[in-house]
Amino acid sequence: MLFGAFIVAGLLSAQGKLPERDQIDPAYRWDLGDIYPTVAAWEKDFNFVDSHLDDLASYAGKLNRSGMALLKCLTRRDEVLRILDKLNVYASLKNDEDTRINENQALADRVAGLTVRFEEATAYIIPEIQQIPELTLERFIHKTPGLKDYDHSLRNLIRQRAHTLDAAGEKLLAMSGELANSPEKIYTALTTTDLEFPSFVNDAGEEVQLSEGRYYKALQSADRAVRRSAFEGMFKTYEKIVNTNAAAFSSAVKADIFYARARNYNSTLEAALDDARIPVEVYHNLIQTVGANLAPLQRYLKLRRKITGIDDPHLYDASYPLSQKAALDYPYDEAVLIVEKAFTPLGGEYTQKVSKALSSRWIDVYETAGKGTGGYSWGPYDVHPYILLNYSGTLDDLFTLAHEVGHALHSVYTNSSQPYSKSEYTLFTAEVASTFNENLLLRYLLKTVDSRPLKIALIDQWIGNLISTVYVQTMFAEFELNVHTLAENGEALTAETLNQAYLSVLQKYFGAELVIDDLYKLNWGRIPHFYEAFYVYKYATSFCASAVLAQRVFENQPGATEAYLNFLKAGNSDYSLELLKSAGVDMSSPRPIIETIVEFDKLVDQLENLLTDR
Repeated sequence: MLFGAFIVAGLLSAQGKLPERDQIDPAYRWDLGDIYPTVAAWEKDFNFVDSHLDDLASYAGKLNRSGMALLKCLTRRDEVLRILDKLNVYASLKNDEDTRINENQALADRVAGLTVRFEEATAYIIPEIQQIPELTLERFIHKTPGLKDYDHSLRNLIRQRAHTLDAAGEKLLAMSGELANSPEKIYTALTTTDLEFPSFVNDAGEEVQLSEGRYYKALQSADRAVRRSAFEGMFKTYEKIVNTNAAAFSSAVKADIFYARARNYNSTLEAALDDARIPVEVYHNLIQTVGANLAPLQRYLKLRRKITGIDDPHLYDASYPLSQKAALDYPYDEAVLIVEKAFTPLGGEYTQKVSKALSSRWIDVYETAGKGTGGYSWGPYDVHPYILLNYSGTLDDLFTLAHEVGHALHSVYTNSSQPYSKSEYTLFTAEVASTFNENLLLRYLLKTVDSRPLKIALIDQWIGNLISTVYVQTMFAEFELNVHTLAENGEALTAETLNQAYLSVLQKYFGAELVIDDLYKLNWGRIPHFYEAFYVYKYATSFCASAVLAQRVFENQPGATEAYLNFLKAGNSDYSLELLKSAGVDMSSPRPIIETIVEFDKLVDQLENLLTDR
C-alpha cells in the first residue's frame, strides 16, 4: 500500500502538482468517523449545544448558595463543553483535510460562532466564583465531593481574582471573541488558501510547484542552486503580501494589548503567562540565558563552513545534511517501526499505546493539495487524539512523527487518568512530552547504527533540532516580546517595523557566521504561532526540561520512568512548574537551559571528531 501511495505522489510531483486527497491510500488518511460518522451527526450535536445555551445561563446568580449549586453549574457546563470540543475538533480537522472546500470552512466558521455564544452564556461563572469568599469556597470543596474534580481550577480562579471583570464585563469580552480571532483567520486564509507559490527545479531536475513541505525538503538539498531557488520562491511570494500580512499581525497584537489592559495586567507578557502561573522571569531568563550563550551556535556554524567549503554561507545553507553518504530516506512504514522501538525505555504499556495510535488511522500522513501545513496532534477528550503530518520521508519527518506521537500519548495518559476538568494540560508542559520522544528517538538511533556517515547525520540532525527549538524559538520569543513592547509603547507595527525588528534578532543570533539575505526579514510572516501570544518560548523551555528528563530515563535512573509517566498522567491537576518539579526538573531556574546548551556544545565536539577523523 505504501508503495502505491509513493507512486501516486511521485507521478504528480513530476507533473508539478500535489496529489489530491482521494489519490492517497485510505490507510494513510485519518478516520474522523471516530468523532462523527457523518456531518449529520455533527449537526445533531451542534443543535444540542445551541439549544442548551439558555439552560447554562439559568444558573446565574446562584453559585454562592452552596457547594452543590456550584457543582451542578460546573457539571452542566462541562457536559455541554465536552460536546462543543468534539464539534470544534471535527470541524477543524475536516477543514485541514482540504482548506479549499467551502463546506469545510463553513463548519469551522459555524463552530467558532457557537463557541463565542457559549462563552457569552457562561461568562458569569468565573466572576461569580471569584465573588465567593475564599474560606467559603474551600468549605464548598471539602464538603461537596464532586468539587474535588475542580479544586485546582477553583483555587486558580481565586488567585486571578484581580484580573477578572464583573459578569457584564466578562460577557462583553466573550462577545468580542470572533473579532479577536479575525486576524488569525485572515492570516490563515491568506497564507494557506490564497497564496500561490511559483515552480522551482528540485533535486531530481523536475519542475514542481513550491509548497511549505517542499520548501523544507529543498533546504536539505546538497545542490545550493536548489536551496537558493526554493528560498527565493518562498520569500519573494511572501514579499508580495507583506503589507496585508503586517496588518493582520498588527491587529492580533492590538487584540493582545486590549485583553491585557482590560484584565488589569501590567503587560501582554504577564497576561499570557499568568493563566498557568508562569512568572515573567521564566521568559526573561530564557532570552537572557540563551542570548548569553551563543558561542556554541557560532562554533557549529564555523564547523559547517569548514566542512562544506562555502566561503559565504547564507541562512538557506544551514539546513542541508553534512553527511550526504547516509541513507536518509525513511518510508513511513519503516518510520513507524523505528518509533515503536525507540520508546521501549518507557515500558510495555507505553509502547502498546503507541502501536495502537500508529495502526488505527489516527494519523493523516502525506501532503496533499489544500491540506493544512505543518504537523500537530489534537483530539477530543471522549475519543482519541489525531495527528496531522505532511510526511515526505526525510529524517526530519521521522523526528516529527516521534514529536507528534509524544503529544498524542500525553493526551491518552491524561484523559485516562484525569477528569475532564483537569484534562487540558498547559502548553508549557505539552511540548515536554513531544520533545522527550524526539530525545529518545535520537538516543535509540545513535545506539543502533554503526555507519559513521549515519552517525554524523544523526548528530547533525539533533544539533539542528536544538538550534530550531532552543535557539530559534528563543529568537522568535525575543522578537515577539520586542514587537509587543513597541506596540504597548504606542508605536505602529508596519511592515517596515516588523521587518526591521525581525532582521535585528536574526543578525544577533546568526549574523556573525551567516549571510542574512534581506528577504529573510519577511520570515516573521510565516510563523502561525505568533497569533497565539507568547507561545513559542514554550518550545525552548520544554525542550530543555525534556532533555534533562530523557537523560534520566535513558540512563535508567531509579524512579525516573515512573516519575515521567506520572507527569503524563497529571494533566492540569497542578501548576505547570510544580508538575515539572515533581517529575524532576525546575524550570524556574536557568540551570536546565544551561545544561542543554552544554549538551549542545558536547554534540558539536562529537560531530567535529567524526567529521575530522577520516
